[in-house]
Amino acid sequence: MLKHIRVRQSRFQAHPLFDELRPDRPLGEMLAFAPRLSFWVMCFQDVLRLNAQRVKDPELARLMRRHRAEERGHDHWFFEDLALLTGRSLTLDEPWDLAHECTRDASYALLAEVLRPMDDRLRVVLVLALESTSHTFFSRVSSVTQALGAGKRLKYFSGHHMEAEEQHEVFEAQMEAMLNGIELSPALRAEALGLVDRVYAAFHSMFDGLCAGPGAHLAAVSGRAMLSTHA
Repeated sequence: MLKHIRVRQSRFQAHPLFDELRPDRPLGEMLAFAPRLSFWVMCFQDVLRLNAQRVKDPELARLMRRHRAEERGHDHWFFEDLALLTGRSLTLDEPWDLAHECTRDASYALLAEVLRPMDDRLRVVLVLALESTSHTFFSRVSSVTQALGAGKRLKYFSGHHMEAEEQHEVFEAQMEAMLNGIELSPALRAEALGLVDRVYAAFHSMFDGLCAGPGAHLAAVSGRAMLSTHA
């Protein structure tokens, strides 16, 4: 199962959006898609909360709650960065704009996974799959913002967030050890494989929407201004 997650993670790394995350572009232009991530950033907190609430095993539930606690507050980092990048706060109705539709659809798909009845072990697989997408994105974006000299000014899109992600390694190691120590039935293994595939399908769809969204020029001016102001 862990091998399948790594395979899907490797494929995800080839998504065209990652080709756009490079230090030869102005920061605001490179991260012009950031506002369209907002719906998922907010939804992610509920995904973790609802998933943890549905875990029946006491020890596993404790680990899930700890993981959720470690993730709490990252949405605040996101909105602080967004204000810095764009020079304004996101309005309440923006996440429901047409440009955010792919993000909303993917978020609903991931929420639907959490809400359906499933074995506790599948809830572990779900979290590990989500974490693998996070590692892929934040390792790439944080290295680029650091190269652009914005690593100390940003939180969500910087090494600050990547360091927080790395703190989950103990949790992930415990979850992976648990999965490796359990022999999944053929039926449960098939469910787990399908779950991982659906998680990654949702993220591919979301990132397709980020690539196809409004032009990069929307945030370019404010991004360049931020760099020059704080250089």
